[in-house]
Amino acid sequence: MKQHTTHNIICLEAEWEYSERNPNNRFSLNTLPMLNWLKETYDCEVIYRKIRTKSDLKYYLDYFRTHEEEEFEKFDIIYFACHGEKKSLWIEGQTIPLTTISKWAKGFFEDKILHFGSCRTMSNKIDSKHFKKDCQALMVSGYQVSVDAMDSSIADIAIMNDLLSQEDIDIERYTDKESEFNLRYESLLDALHFHAC
Repeated sequence: MKQHTTHNIICLEAEWEYSERNPNNRFSLNTLPMLNWLKETYDCEVIYRKIRTKSDLKYYLDYFRTHEEEEFEKFDIIYFACHGEKKSLWIEGQTIPLTTISKWAKGFFEDKILHFGSCRTMSNKIDSKHFKKDCQALMVSGYQVSVDAMDSSIADIAIMNDLLSQEDIDIERYTDKESEFNLRYESLLDALHFHAC
């Protein structure tokens, strides 16, 4: 049954397959089917963009920021589906620190939910909190360790589904280990070292 949500998603997905980092990698994750399912279920809007290079990421953040009031203000969930490194994203041979992403966003992340479906991007809790503060984001979440791609995809679906199901997003559902959400998915989230702030 179709539900209506007040939330909308922007997904920036990097190339997973044939990575320069691991040329033998033939795993190809594609988040678009998941996003289409969420769009259909919650009657929300989804913007999906492939980013192949560091320049692509900068371009889209610039574009969304400069057009925000006209078009993109209602998109309050930003989902990064990428490879990751400690405190950074990893896109085709280039590490992009969270500090750089914050600078590029120039206020676009203010009052938004940012979720990193990537390995180790949230590896340092203190730096993650600094990133959240610098961006003025409502919440930042992701994984602190290298994660299994299928497990993290299942967690990403659970997180997006839970976010969209709320009229007013309750951040404590993700930051409080005793919350209903954390208890429901406890073993999976613990295995992935999920962190939200």
